Amino acid sequence: MNKPMEDEACMRELAEGRHSALDAIMYRHNRALSGFVSRAVADEQLAEDIVQDTFVTVLRQARRGFVPDRFKPWLYKIAINLCKDHWKKASVRRETPVSDDSTALHSGMPEGTINLFDRQIERQWMVESLNRLSPSFRIVLYLRFYQDMPYAEIAETLELPVGTVKTQLFRGLRKLEALLEADRHGDLAPEPQSEPMPNRRKEGAPDGNR
Repeated sequence: MNKPMEDEACMRELAEGRHSALDAIMYRHNRALSGFVSRAVADEQLAEDIVQDTFVTVLRQARRGFVPDRFKPWLYKIAINLCKDHWKKASVRRETPVSDDSTALHSGMPEGTINLFDRQIERQWMVESLNRLSPSFRIVLYLRFYQDMPYAEIAETLELPVGTVKTQLFRGLRKLEALLEADRHGDLAPEPQSEPMPNRRKEGAPDGNR
């Protein structure tokens, strides 16, 4: 049985004008990417548009002769940038502010929240709670728990050091934990606060890295 072409090989084929290579890429990634984007923007129609625009960007870059060293992080980087464009234009809810206890970063991830996350990951109320977090935390949590990306791949996708990814993941879980606790007690969330995206590690390839 012939082994399927790697994504990077498909990109080289696409760059040479063999458009069937795009079908192979879409077949391999469309479902997972659609699920990621749908959860990130909480709008099915918008998610479809973003996924379509993502693959259009892949085709456009291939026509320019660009082939990424590692395809999957680059693909998700394109989709995330398109999500960010949406968040800049839309009024979105932000997470409940939680005091930042930096010393807790050395005590490990909040195990109870991770266990709850694993059990309830596909429940609508969990997705809605995640969508109340700021994009910087939401993206890291989605990539780690829904896409099962290792830390190194998330770091490459977001152009951040691995340590920053772990910190964002820890803080995102803590903020999610606070949201769920507030919901259980019927507390009203304070005025929404924005959370800036961490500084990127470096400048990268076109479209995928902005």
